[in-house]
Amino acid sequence: MRALFPPAARTIEKNHGRIEDRALWVCQVNPQTLGLAGAAQLVRLERKVDEIRAGQVIKHTEEIAYEVTSLWPDEAGPEQLLQRVRDKWKIENGQHYRRARLLSLFRSLAIFLHEQQRGQRGGRKSLPDFERRVCQQPSAMIRRFMSASS
Repeated sequence: MRALFPPAARTIEKNHGRIEDRALWVCQVNPQTLGLAGAAQLVRLERKVDEIRAGQVIKHTEEIAYEVTSLWPDEAGPEQLLQRVRDKWKIENGQHYRRARLLSLFRSLAIFLHEQQRGQRGGRKSLPDFERRVCQQPSAMIRRFMSASS
């Protein structure tokens, strides 16, 4: 759905092979009318992203999100609201990156431990079998770590 009036705030950024166009519309609301205690402003955020390779757009995405904030216009105007939305995404993207790295490290640890036990008596031959065994009996792995650290 296309907005009928221009956005109250807009940013266009060109980074990492992407052009991101963010536009924000904001409307002050009455909490009772909206039925949400503490609601002060309704925000519509439109985000368009073009991924560029070799000077050509290879992917175009558009999304529209709606948010409600308890911040009144004198506490956060359109530019500040747009900045807050962008900061929130930076935090979430950073958390996603760290979570992915941590999961990768755990996966590498599982492969290493599987390789160590594979040749031993009672060792599991396949990684999925080893992972199932560890999930079913985690105390054995915990004891192994505790004895290795002392």
